[in-house]
Amino acid sequence: MDQETLKLETEWLNAVRAEAQRQYHDATASDALLEGDAIETQQALWENVGSISADNGLDQLVDFLEFINIMKKQKRSHGILTQQKTKLEKMLFSPYFGRIDFRLESSTGEKPFYIGAFSLIDDENRIFVYDWRAPVSGMFYDDEIGPASFQTPQGKVEGELLLKRQYKIVNGKLEYCFDSGLKIDDEILQQMLAQYTDGKMRSIVTTIQREQNRAIRNESYRHLIVQGAAGSGKTSVALHRIAYLLYRHRDTVTAQNIIVFSPNLVFSDYISSVLPELGESNTLQTTFEAFLSGALKTKGRREGYYERMEYLLTKRSHPAYAERTASLRLKSSAAFRDAITAYVRELTAQAVEFPALFCSGVRIASADELAKLFSYDYAAFPYFSRFEKLRARMVYLLDAHQERRAREIADAMSSEEGYLDRNELRRRSRAAARQETQPARAEAARITEMNAMRAYTSFLTEITEYLPDTDTKIATSVSRYTLETLHSGVLHYEDQIALLYLQGALGGTQKTAQIKFLLVDEAQDYTPLQYEILRLFFAQASVTMLGDLNQSISPFASLGEYDAISRLFPVEDTLTLRFTKSYRSTAEITSFCGKILGSANAVESVGRHGSAPSVVRQTNDKAILAAIRSDIGDFKAQGYASVGIITRTRGEAEEIYHSLKSDQTVHALLGGEEEFPRGTVVLPAYLAKGLEFDAVILTNAGGGNYAVEEERLLLYTACTRALHALKIYHTGEPSPFLPQPPLTEI
Repeated sequence: MDQETLKLETEWLNAVRAEAQRQYHDATASDALLEGDAIETQQALWENVGSISADNGLDQLVDFLEFINIMKKQKRSHGILTQQKTKLEKMLFSPYFGRIDFRLESSTGEKPFYIGAFSLIDDENRIFVYDWRAPVSGMFYDDEIGPASFQTPQGKVEGELLLKRQYKIVNGKLEYCFDSGLKIDDEILQQMLAQYTDGKMRSIVTTIQREQNRAIRNESYRHLIVQGAAGSGKTSVALHRIAYLLYRHRDTVTAQNIIVFSPNLVFSDYISSVLPELGESNTLQTTFEAFLSGALKTKGRREGYYERMEYLLTKRSHPAYAERTASLRLKSSAAFRDAITAYVRELTAQAVEFPALFCSGVRIASADELAKLFSYDYAAFPYFSRFEKLRARMVYLLDAHQERRAREIADAMSSEEGYLDRNELRRRSRAAARQETQPARAEAARITEMNAMRAYTSFLTEITEYLPDTDTKIATSVSRYTLETLHSGVLHYEDQIALLYLQGALGGTQKTAQIKFLLVDEAQDYTPLQYEILRLFFAQASVTMLGDLNQSISPFASLGEYDAISRLFPVEDTLTLRFTKSYRSTAEITSFCGKILGSANAVESVGRHGSAPSVVRQTNDKAILAAIRSDIGDFKAQGYASVGIITRTRGEAEEIYHSLKSDQTVHALLGGEEEFPRGTVVLPAYLAKGLEFDAVILTNAGGGNYAVEEERLLLYTACTRALHALKIYHTGEPSPFLPQPPLTEI
């Protein structure tokens, strides 16, 4: 870049920083005044109002509430100023990262647009920097030099893109800038990818690629499915999409209107810095297991998601393993989803007959009356609620009957026994009437007993009728096995999903209308019935689903294909995008992992190179442990900030952690943790999805581990966590899915 251009760019940078500095000083001064006002308000509250007492009358309470309202406003203002100062501090460090020059179709002159993480506008409404989410900024990510356009609320603006320039500004200093054409230049992208991770996911706002930007800004379709290769930026896209939606709908949408379903609690912490880095508050975050635990009302010993994973990975020799996996396979299928939804439709449509209700020979309600109440009078209520209301009606009628009988019994007692104390007469007559109605009350409870468990057991006994294309023997076996486990008081994880669906479909869902946008990360690990539940409980929300079918970590239970949810999300209202390029790992690691899947599923690499992964045979577990100790030291010497020691199961992770912690600084992720630790972490493979590490050590990929087809994708997922280095150890024969022959042997 010539010196004149560099001089002009430096002058503009100084002007931008001067305006940011002025606004920062103004915000700081305003905050200081506000702090002084707050202190004065608290003093006035004490001096003029004092201690609140009922003896001081209503006027004191009114004065107190006025002061409280003033203090609340001061607190809100302080929060706004603090947020503003934080943004300005970041702008003083690096105010923008891009520029485009655009000429309107109807104009002869072009206008420069500087693009940053936040906008900067002075008191005269002059825009120094445009927010990356602004409509005009989309051209920076999407368009090459030449004809271009962007969409505004007023319509499409067309013209010509004359220049696209990128900057690296650090601590207010312009390190370099250069012009680029079609896409965000590989030089900046490669620098970003080559950095070592510090334990938290980072914003990618400076390197968003065209296909990622399309997903982030999509508003043409209500629902979005992103199928992305490992390391293709799916989660980053999800978070930047949230930031975009909060910017685009800032008058009607807040962070409380968006919910993210993460794969686990620690992952929520791992991604927690991205939205604040973009100037937005973190949204509601949960896991499906936590949502299930809070929403499901059925009692029983509940199996956890990771408890199920451990069973599937460690109990192959268990006598019931074949039955359990067959049951899990069926309940994870679209056919099962279709069967249980068909059952619900049929159940709610059919007429329900009730026997007449009698009490000691007296008819309280006829069968026709009860049927009419259930089928017509209560037809607008959820199915379970109709039973509850019918029971309440019968109880009301029995209460009235009991009162009449109490009076009749009292009259009889007075006639037969002569004078009785009035209170004693009332007590004895009511007790007799109550005892007389107890059998009828029990019968009313019996004939109106209906809940998710009763509906589920009823469905299971009739399951073959709803699975016409499923082998009858398999369906019958699954039914028997499930009924036995339910009878024993055990609720397997997949059965909890079915019970929650029935609870929501037949009993009514909780009010979630405030949720306008729902994002599901690691979407491939949800079954069709889980998506049915999300649609049911968040019916008003637009849904974004991000996943990789090649990272389905749960054996026997996964989505299978995105077609399995096509009926829930209409094709005309759903956009499906595919990300085929991995930005996480080196080309060598990406190629290696592709061979685990098979050449037909190879993932495209961004072209960053490093050392090849190594597969090392060791004589025993003790030798593997010694090698891991050596690797940790080597990786630290190379400057790697994070090392993931990935095992197949939780038990293996616990054993390695306890062996290492005496002489190494290591942390363990075993499930249930809420904070993502920095440094060296030991964890089972199924907890590693979504995370990434500078270096990954896979502890034992041989000797029978990762040896069955159901664990191929778990192995792939574990290996794709590595950014720069991947080392795999095994004893005995290596996993058949690893590239053969082993690269190294000791």
